[in-house]
Amino acid sequence: MRIAIQNTYYGKQFAEAELSRRLALAAMNLGWDAVEVGSSDAINQCHPDFVLNLHFRSPKLTRYPTYGCLWNPTVLIETDDRFIRNILSYDAYLSSSKKTDLWLADQLYNTPKRYFIASFFTSTNQTVYRAPNLQSPRLAYVGTNWDGERFKSLFLALEKEGILETYGSSSSWSYLKTAYKGTLPFDGISVLNAINAAGVGLCLHRQEHTQEGIPSMRIFEIVASGAIAICGEHPFIRDQFSDTVLYLDTHLNLVDQVTQIAEHLRWVSTHPQTALEMSQAAHHIFTEKFTLEKLLSNLQDQHQQLLETKGFVQHYSLPQTHQLSQKPSVQLILRIQKSNLSQFKKTLDSIQKQTYQNLSILIVDNEKSEEISSTLKDYQDKLTIHVIQPEISGFSRCVFRSSELWSGIRAVSAEYFGVLDQASIIYPNHIHTLVSILERFKHIGMAYSEVIELSEKEVIDSVEVFDQASLATVQSSNLFNWLGCLHFITVSSFLARSSLIDEFLLQDPQLNYWDDFFLWLNLRARCNVMFSYEATCEIDSRNSVSAEAPCSEELNVAIQRIQTMMQDRKLPTMSSFAYHSVQTRLQQTQIELQHAQQRIAAMESSKFWLIRKHWLKLKRALGLTREL
Repeated sequence: MRIAIQNTYYGKQFAEAELSRRLALAAMNLGWDAVEVGSSDAINQCHPDFVLNLHFRSPKLTRYPTYGCLWNPTVLIETDDRFIRNILSYDAYLSSSKKTDLWLADQLYNTPKRYFIASFFTSTNQTVYRAPNLQSPRLAYVGTNWDGERFKSLFLALEKEGILETYGSSSSWSYLKTAYKGTLPFDGISVLNAINAAGVGLCLHRQEHTQEGIPSMRIFEIVASGAIAICGEHPFIRDQFSDTVLYLDTHLNLVDQVTQIAEHLRWVSTHPQTALEMSQAAHHIFTEKFTLEKLLSNLQDQHQQLLETKGFVQHYSLPQTHQLSQKPSVQLILRIQKSNLSQFKKTLDSIQKQTYQNLSILIVDNEKSEEISSTLKDYQDKLTIHVIQPEISGFSRCVFRSSELWSGIRAVSAEYFGVLDQASIIYPNHIHTLVSILERFKHIGMAYSEVIELSEKEVIDSVEVFDQASLATVQSSNLFNWLGCLHFITVSSFLARSSLIDEFLLQDPQLNYWDDFFLWLNLRARCNVMFSYEATCEIDSRNSVSAEAPCSEELNVAIQRIQTMMQDRKLPTMSSFAYHSVQTRLQQTQIELQHAQQRIAAMESSKFWLIRKHWLKLKRALGLTREL
């Protein structure tokens, strides 16, 4: 088994760095390979069986099954809709709280998503019990990033008593004069050694963690080290560790809290044998239930089941020939250009890797080049391919761009069909996912998936600050915002019932621009759609537009014609993806605007800017700037 540990804060001295190292050590103890990564590129390079995503700030970014670790309070997640969207992109969830489990179930209640929720904690790898220092015990607290300010008054009072030792970022502890003892390496060992040497560890939680029953790293690293734990009241700790740890009443005033902690330390030093038995009992509970080795091992069966359920691998419950005949047929329409054959081959390779087998391709070849013919020959034994020559449309005897697409539409004979952009790559479970939805929900005419977009990496002051992969599909109650503004990403991510192709849709609109969008509008007007809540395809935006930008006059003509053709079509509204009030949406828009302003200078000088400007003009012309 090989796992990728995806750390949003890779390379930074945050708590995730220590946790990532502990997970790697635990995986090694199981005989697994573990790679700590910080980007989609690194994930793809290590080819993991699955990805552990340590923080909700990062979505699923690759084709590999991705399990999101949810050990932050949901009230923090709900501060930004993008965080929720990231979470919904994961394939399954590792949760530290029953309340988190319920929150997830609520978020996914009316979705077709298949997933599991497994118990998982910010624990540590297994350790051999070591007796702590109980002769002259001191109180150790390890805090990174923001811990220094959280309980500032308490730490100052404990320093004054001369019983506190703190470790972590110097910026977090700048107000302490004697208690701060410096940083510790994030190696999965040093933190435990420091706590064991102190003899007693302090475990405190934010109010949000306590209310939702989410334990922090502190409780696990203290008991794993063999030290005595003094813990603020917390439902998880009380339920799981009972009387094997000491408790602090955090409702007391500051003076009484300090007195209670000092009394606990005196009790430990005067009752070393009882305290030792207590620490042994707590370590036994940790060893039996909460080591990272046990938590990772518990994932294996669920992981294997998920691979089959979600179509990451083929499931052979019947002979393959029987399976093929029983599955609905699917056809994918693909237009090609010899100018980008390398990307075309990647697209074909991704189709070949589909776990859904009753699949064929309608290749629309307008160029009839030897390079294209040679490429297709390489795939004759791997894929079922039908090559179509586009029909001539109109009295002008010219071939419109839409003529290529509509030639493919007229050739559709399968039960379901889709359209792929030449810059698209579909993940192995893409067709399986969408066919499963259309088979389960007969009232749905079209299903689509989340898209991961590959774009240019952004660099500020010679430091790469943005991953090249990101979620691309926009969710909104406004259909046209939801479609996306430039690359027609959702057109490359859908499957639709061929029964939607009526005599009107068979007519070539004779468009050179926005033909993908026009097809989508017409399909959308004919049926209900369903979002899979699965990220199953990607598009390379760097290769998805022509090198030659169209002139304004050509785009204006396309805009006017689409407006005329769609004027009598009523488009049903989409279900809103929002989770909060309009005020929250407005605040988020301002945040997105700030991010966008950082990119405007580069965008204005690019070939994409002109197309984007005319897309916005199309929306205004169609009257689509308001909610439908």
